[in-house]
Amino acid sequence: MRLDKLTNRLRAALEDAQSLAAGREHQFIEPAHALAALIDQEDGGARGILARAGVDVAALRAALGDALRRLPQVSGAAAGDVQVGK
Repeated sequence: MRLDKLTNRLRAALEDAQSLAAGREHQFIEPAHALAALIDQEDGGARGILARAGVDVAALRAALGDALRRLPQVSGAAAGDVQVGK
């Protein structure tokens, strides 16, 4: 993936998704990490777009939190070595 071709906000969201995955001791960055990061961006547009589309953003964020809690965790040498999931 060529990060230099991405917008600053998308690049920041991907970095936040990676931090979220590492902080929760997940081995892979999954779509739930990326969507949670996009929704949590203070100056991003994802939250507004979803709200205008009729999405209950608070409920979506809660469901993402539940999904992230269910993901397997790693420990030991693999912890912190986060990769993009499939």
